[in-house]
Amino acid sequence: MHTRLIALSFLTVATSLFAQTPVVSPNDRSALEGSSYTHYPLGRKSARVQTLHDDVPGGTLIHGHAYRRDAIGVRGLVQGLSCDLQVTLSMSPNPAAQASSTFANNIGPNPVVVLPRTILAFPATDRPGLDPAPGFELTIPYATPFLVPQAGGTLCVDVEVFGNQTQNGPDRNVSIYLDAHQQYNDGRAQQPGFRLGAGCPAPGSSADCYANLDLWRLAGGTTEFDVSIRHGVADPGSGTTRAFLTIGNNLAGAPWPLRSDCPFWSTAELWFALPGTMSSTGTYDGTLTGLPLLPPGFRIWCQAGSIDLATVAMSFSDAITLVTPPYGQLPVPAARVANGSNQAAASGSVSRNVPVMEFF
Repeated sequence: MHTRLIALSFLTVATSLFAQTPVVSPNDRSALEGSSYTHYPLGRKSARVQTLHDDVPGGTLIHGHAYRRDAIGVRGLVQGLSCDLQVTLSMSPNPAAQASSTFANNIGPNPVVVLPRTILAFPATDRPGLDPAPGFELTIPYATPFLVPQAGGTLCVDVEVFGNQTQNGPDRNVSIYLDAHQQYNDGRAQQPGFRLGAGCPAPGSSADCYANLDLWRLAGGTTEFDVSIRHGVADPGSGTTRAFLTIGNNLAGAPWPLRSDCPFWSTAELWFALPGTMSSTGTYDGTLTGLPLLPPGFRIWCQAGSIDLATVAMSFSDAITLVTPPYGQLPVPAARVANGSNQAAASGSVSRNVPVMEFF
């Protein structure tokens, strides 16, 4: 019986080490697009970038880490490249919220060079059809696995970039658009909208209307939407041209009855008049405030537009979708310390804007 218990215990440990699911940090971004993007570290020709993670569970055996393509910041293809890099892992004495700008201070005892200096090729990535990207395509496999102690702690990932080979030649800084997330010390969370489809032009214009949308989940228990509209209906100076926002449960595609070239992209169960008026050039920038708190994990489909209440001239933007986020985690679970121009630098800038990373 004693031997059997030992065997079962060994099997349990082995299963937890080798059949584990990947871990994403910050861990609330696993199924959510980050609120930002970064070109660090893979887009730099010489850089040292440390990321500190409080949210990698104890007992995790890490065989590598990966980054995913940002879905919001740029459309189209981002070219692939090769990077000359080295990766070192350790358990940091500093929690992420107390990251030091001095690289050496964030390295724990017994650091492990999990990937000695080598050249890795990273594929080109295209914009996904929906946010976030379905996988972490930019992968860094380790030569030596790293075991996070059962007691857990703060994982320090130290990436040094010595050079690269890009489509434009060797050792160039390039825009690689990795998904990243900005964390805030007051717990608020920002969720950008993912644009798809196309809007329709305002009367007399040849440019399709489009909009950008950011949802804010605020610590006070409310929701706000930041809305920017471009190429909408211009206000003639009368103050009669207004902006609006629709929110729906599903993606639609039916034409507006009064203009067949204007698709309704949202099922539009809710309509909101936005404060203020459109500008004389057909632009709008404003905030819809005081909304009730939306539950996290709920995908909404939005569309903005503008209308002149005197002439009924109207335009609609493209479709905008997002998944409502939870509150930001406190204390912040991840941090970045980066020098983006000198791999040999002793220090870097501390930021709460971190690349979204998967550990596998």
